[in-house]
This record gives sequence, structure tokens and C-alpha cells, in this order.
Amino acid sequence: MEEPPSPLLGCSKPHLEKLTLGITRILESSPGVTEVTILEKAPAERHMISSWEQKNNCVLPEDVKNFYLMTNGFHMTWSVKLDEHVIPLGSMAINSISKLTQLNQSSMYSLPNAPTLADLEDDTQEGDSTFRNTIRKKYQNAHQRNKTVRGQR
Repeated sequence: MEEPPSPLLGCSKPHLEKLTLGITRILESSPGVTEVTILEKAPAERHMISSWEQKNNCVLPEDVKNFYLMTNGFHMTWSVKLDEHVIPLGSMAINSISKLTQLNQSSMYSLPNAPTLADLEDDTQEGDSTFRNTIRKKYQNAHQRNKTVRGQR
């Protein structure tokens, strides 16, 4: 039986830095935050992706397939130090292909300007602040539109 990979402290792999939208750097530089770890899983095999697509009668987008061929999910956790105690605080995970669940999306709940995986493809000339601002603006626009649809101002 294969041993699980040891957790990565911080984010030493560029693709994981993109997947977490730079959150690891932000957490590591935040006062009181400690033990930022990432458990990355081994890549999925092509037959696992094909099997999921057949079982769900759904073709996954190429960027999702490429993600699973790079890593079959990951789990990031972090803690905070309060007085002399370390308290687990946060967790972010992307499920493995075997735990991926198809959602039947209603257009009523979709957000036309919500961030997508394409937003992760930042141009190296743009820099991190431009990338974060793009995500922030898309989120704010989508949130404002959602409030308008529900009749709030």
C-alpha cells in the first residue's frame, strides 16, 4: 500500500500557488497564522477521468481534466497561535476525481461574471496585484448583481 505524500509547508510549487490564488503567501505573512500545510495528491490517471465522464454522462472541460492529470486534488490547512495554543482554523480542499460530484446548474443561480478557471491564467506581465484586482472586481460585480436580482440595494 502506498504511503500518502507528506504535507508541503507553504507553497513551493507554482501550480499550487495559482490554485490557491496566492492565499498561502497571504496566510504565511499574516501575524498569528502558523502551520500552513498543503497535502497534494498524486495525479489521476486518464482512465479515472474517462470513467467519471462515462458514469456521469458528462464531458469535463479540458482545464479540469488537465488539473486532475496534474494533481488528483489537494487539501490546505492552517492554524493560528492564540496565547501559547495552536488552534486549527482554516481548510481549503479540492476533491479527488472519485469524489467529484456533477451539479445540474440552473441559470437562475449562475453569475455571469463570476471568476472562472480562465482567470487563473494570469499573464506574468500583469503582476499579482492586477490579477487580484480582476478577481475582486468580478466578485463585487457578481455580488452587486445578485443583490439587485433579490431586490436589495
